[in-house]
Amino acid sequence: MKAALPLLLVAAAARADVAPPPELEGVTVTEHLGRRLPLDLTFTDAEQRPVRLGSLFADGKPVVLVLSYFECPMLCGLVLRGTAETLRALDWRLGREYRAVTVSFDPRDGWQQAGRKQATVLAAAGAPDDNGGSWPFLTDGGGSAHALADALGFGYRWDDKTRQFAHPAVIFVLTPDGRIARYLYGIEYAPRQLKLALLEASQGKTGSFLDRVIMACFHWDPATRRYGVFVAGFLRAGAGLVLATLTALIVYLVRLERRRSRA
Repeated sequence: MKAALPLLLVAAAARADVAPPPELEGVTVTEHLGRRLPLDLTFTDAEQRPVRLGSLFADGKPVVLVLSYFECPMLCGLVLRGTAETLRALDWRLGREYRAVTVSFDPRDGWQQAGRKQATVLAAAGAPDDNGGSWPFLTDGGGSAHALADALGFGYRWDDKTRQFAHPAVIFVLTPDGRIARYLYGIEYAPRQLKLALLEASQGKTGSFLDRVIMACFHWDPATRRYGVFVAGFLRAGAGLVLATLTALIVYLVRLERRRSRA
């Protein structure tokens, strides 16, 4: 029952008509879309190497960020598993079109726990041979994780009764220069929704031409916190496709007529 308590409390707090219990005071998400994260923060990876947050953006790819702690008995595991299964379902490859990172906000977590959790999650994501390069699991004992959580608007707190952290269920999509692009809530994430968020975060620089056309047909709906069909964009994309087809047809007919004239 204790293991389920944080999840139940977070679910209750999500209802606007229910006053949050004392255990959940401050456990919320305050969105800071467009804010640049403090890239000078330093963490430790599963190989005991120091990692500067800014180094994760050096290759110009969008990043999926998960805040968790590695001894969490329930909610963190669900968020990480949901993220891993979604990344596995994407037609984009981890490390090629995007990167991921998990940061523990529990100062008691060490590199050993990070290594064990990383191996489990990478296997679930179908990337066991990645060695963590495209999805590092980072720990911190000096306050960097708390500073990162503050920048993201991620509120959490320790509950003495359950000996666990209470925290929201959310993942973050970041731009290639370290800005907050999207918040995706829950423990399951539709592959299309995450892909659209990554595509939007990269401003169309990630993915194929078809991906960019698809992006023009969807827009973010703040009310539902999901991407929905954008009719005007769909019509523009369709008109553009028709125009491109007609242009190609005209070019073909002109060339055909020239060949006949020469003959």
